[in-house]
Amino acid sequence: MAIVYLSPVSWNSIAQRPHFFADFLAKNEKAKIIWIDPLPSRFPRISDIRTKLIGVEADSISKKNNIKVIKAENIIPVEPFNELYKVVNVFSLKKLIQQIKDEVGSQECSLIIGKPSVFSLQLMNMMKFKYVIADVMDDYPQFFEGLAKVSVNKLLKDILAKVDLSLFSSTGLINKYRSLVSSSLLINNACSYDFFYKSQKIRATLDTSVINSELITYGYVGSVAKWFDWDFIFKLSAEKPNSIIKIIGPNYSESINVPKNVFLEPAVHHSQIPNIVNSFDYGLIPFKVNELTDAVDPVKYYEYTAANVPVISSSFGEMTSRINSGFAVTLDQHLNNKCSVIEPPIFWDDRFKLIDRDILYAI
Repeated sequence: MAIVYLSPVSWNSIAQRPHFFADFLAKNEKAKIIWIDPLPSRFPRISDIRTKLIGVEADSISKKNNIKVIKAENIIPVEPFNELYKVVNVFSLKKLIQQIKDEVGSQECSLIIGKPSVFSLQLMNMMKFKYVIADVMDDYPQFFEGLAKVSVNKLLKDILAKVDLSLFSSTGLINKYRSLVSSSLLINNACSYDFFYKSQKIRATLDTSVINSELITYGYVGSVAKWFDWDFIFKLSAEKPNSIIKIIGPNYSESINVPKNVFLEPAVHHSQIPNIVNSFDYGLIPFKVNELTDAVDPVKYYEYTAANVPVISSSFGEMTSRINSGFAVTLDQHLNNKCSVIEPPIFWDDRFKLIDRDILYAI
């Protein structure tokens, strides 16, 4: 059995939902997971030069032997001009499809689409799949503007209308797109067993006698991009000038002057994150509140709670209900000395096992 996974992120990037989904699928050793790194789609920007030069990403989780990663070659990014995209990339796309066919061979095969794209629809037409699943982890049209936004919105709707099952990572997403699909499941995010067990071992070895209770460390682990709320960080810095605020992860934002108690650090391998998170007194999720973040269920929330670290967050997406339930607090609530209750850990296996096994593995 084979599963072709059209990922929205490359394998060699900060660990996200697709990595853990592929890892879960690969636990079935009879399955061959064919991971396709995302094809370049939009026109390059000036800011891309900086991120390519300095290499803002870090390696992800370890790859199981039955996961095969394929990176498309010689793709010219001219979306949202979709017909032109197919014409100028006709030979490269045919080569990629043949490569996928060769990997699948004569096996039964399912397809998981992690990102709306011209290639997704093309592959559905060019290959026979027993089941096709859309795994929607973000409101993708909100990442774009103008004609590109219109194009991605149409691609997403076309894909959702054709697949056998649509998975949504948040209530915001499933509420927005459920009417377009024949079958849907809410599969929220989670954390890995490995992360939880490492956190437990770290906490068991902490020497609480040397902890400086007067020096508070706030931390954020994740991407810094247009949804990151710097005003949140500046306010926390001003209100807690004797604290340390660490921001760790790939930085796609414009250069910004940060206060002296704010430290920007590069992305790290996922295996190092338990050590980092366990050094925090509080875990931060400082996202802007808008239509994009309304669809977000941040993985970092689950990793903070798995490490027994209380969460301070903006009120967006799934975090709104957690703030209302007392599992997280807003910045203002924290500054007014309100404390949160730490939610018990939730694991990826518990999420993904809700999906029909016959559909996943094309049995």
